[in-house]
Amino acid sequence: MQKFEGISFIWALILMGVLALIFGIRAFVAWMAVRRDAQADYEYKFSNGMVPDAIDRENYERIYRKVYNPRGPIHVAAAMLAILLVTPIALKGFEVGLNFIYNLSGQNRVIEPGFLVWQFFLFFGIIAVWVSIAYLAARHYHRSETGNLQFEMDQYLNGPNELILNQSYDDEDNRLKSRLVLTLLSGILTAVLYGLKIIFSL
Repeated sequence: MQKFEGISFIWALILMGVLALIFGIRAFVAWMAVRRDAQADYEYKFSNGMVPDAIDRENYERIYRKVYNPRGPIHVAAAMLAILLVTPIALKGFEVGLNFIYNLSGQNRVIEPGFLVWQFFLFFGIIAVWVSIAYLAARHYHRSETGNLQFEMDQYLNGPNELILNQSYDDEDNRLKSRLVLTLLSGILTAVLYGLKIIFSL
């Protein structure tokens, strides 16, 4: 396994696994708390006549959980788990691709397996994969964003208004997309420029 700055991908994946476990436990604990809160909130509001007659207990609690579920920790844990699963596959794919380029070049020592150029393309390739996974997780987080409790109850009673729902996340989603694409392109460009610098200095 290739090493970068003294830390191997094995340790990086172990760190990802620990973070996924931490956020997963946090999400589960918060999810259980939201279920209890939903029951207590319904009982209080129902006893004080604050729940519309058209919404029964089951649907009220479902809407409450939809609004207050720990979406952030759930998405972070899911992204970390995706990285754990995808990274070994991506590493194998990059290795096959770089070996193909190496053989296609007549086994030029500049891109010989294990040397600096090889390592840098492998390193930034994995960074690109991780950024892509983070982007997809963040994009899903924003696209599945909910309104407040009253808004969601109105949607249940009156039917969804797609225009209102879309307006709540489109601008932020576009800004997020721009930042992540810029980060990805910057990483790829840095890898290419550094690789070219090494090649021409040999």
